[in-house]
Amino acid sequence: MTRKELSRNYWRYYRMLEDKFLSTANYVEINPSNFSTYSNEYALLLHSIGAELDNFFKVYCGFNLTDRKNISDYVAFVLADFPTITTEKLKVEGTDVEVTPFNGWNATTPAQSLTWWMAFDHIKHNRIDNFAEANQENVLNMLAALYLLEVKMFTKATEDDPAQGLAEVDIPSEDSRVFGLPTWNFRCISADDLREIEKWA
Repeated sequence: MTRKELSRNYWRYYRMLEDKFLSTANYVEINPSNFSTYSNEYALLLHSIGAELDNFFKVYCGFNLTDRKNISDYVAFVLADFPTITTEKLKVEGTDVEVTPFNGWNATTPAQSLTWWMAFDHIKHNRIDNFAEANQENVLNMLAALYLLEVKMFTKATEDDPAQGLAEVDIPSEDSRVFGLPTWNFRCISADDLREIEKWA
């Protein structure tokens, strides 16, 4: 997949999900003291982000989008391809909050080792009985997981497709408004220069 396809087909949708999550911060501050707060809006976000993440796992792993796959099919490929994923810390911009969404993920219990994935599954199948799992912490971690995989995919797209003329650019054309990866060293140019390049690509 080229960087341009990744931007158009996935990053744009991610940014929409991110904006929807950010709108909830007008009512519930992103803070550990509010992590257990649950609502219908969080249930909707958990379902939407989870569906997109399930889709993006297939893209990342090279499966067809029509394949019937689940998290047990994704874990071995992702852990082999991106071994540091379980320790990657993301900073929540404008706060002191850090999340490590894939902490503890393993091939023995691929679903159960991710609390937010189990929450997504429970909400998808029985929202009423599992409503409390539609909380800020699970939504934040699931969104962070999607962000992390997409940003990693940008670096892979850059490596895999230098012919696109964007070999020095390995970041999305628009920054995340929620997350940062302070320990990552990106090859990048200014956002204005990038937009100019993409206009002619």
